[in-house]
Amino acid sequence: MAEDLFTRREMFDAPLEGRVDFYKGITIDTDKCGCISPDDFHGKLSASIDIWKSSKRRGIWLRIPLSQSEFVPVAAKLGFSFHHTLNNKLVMTRWLPEQEPNTLPDYATHNIGVAGFVVNQKNQLLLVQEKWLHSHKVVHWKLPGGQTDLGEDLPQTAIRETEEETGIKTEFVAMVTFRHMHGYQWGIDDLYFVCLLRPLNTDIQVNPSEIADAKWMDVSLPITSSFHPLFPSLSPLLSLHPSPLSILLSSL
Repeated sequence: MAEDLFTRREMFDAPLEGRVDFYKGITIDTDKCGCISPDDFHGKLSASIDIWKSSKRRGIWLRIPLSQSEFVPVAAKLGFSFHHTLNNKLVMTRWLPEQEPNTLPDYATHNIGVAGFVVNQKNQLLLVQEKWLHSHKVVHWKLPGGQTDLGEDLPQTAIRETEEETGIKTEFVAMVTFRHMHGYQWGIDDLYFVCLLRPLNTDIQVNPSEIADAKWMDVSLPITSSFHPLFPSLSPLLSLHPSPLSILLSSL
């Protein structure tokens, strides 16, 4: 099992061997427990629960790969609940202390996206129109950007998404603002960051699979309904003269 920030190398010996975390919990990878059938898994998991309870263990985490999906109903019958899925593994949990409230953390509560605020030497801002919104007659201009990949830093996301959508290569300068919104996709919250990027080229090459149009637009143009709702929070940057890029760079 890949180590994370909360698990230790200490192993707990029970019918199902698991790795101990800092909170007196146990994490078990079922594909490494030697269970050959759902009945075998049921017997070992039931016996392990008794041992974990007597040892005052707290949160139990099961990581079940897709290839062992028949173990899921077994765990559910023994009191485990769904927590999340990742990389073709389902994670189920059970809180053992009966006299304490369950303090196991929820899985990801926020979606994280990043946009590139790219201004050229003509004081023009790089903007795009998304293909799928455009096809539904929702036409507005927005900053290039998208969702972070797992393990990706925010500036890396802004640089990658800007190049993928427009062909403009950039380098990171600074983080300029962010927006926090409730009730986004799948009912989770959304954090959207905006990074100031320095363009390294200016010839736009639109990615036709994602983008309907892209252009350099004068930042002094008034903000109208044709702009993304995020733009009002960028008004202080858009009203600066000379360009935000040159002002910021002069202070570095």
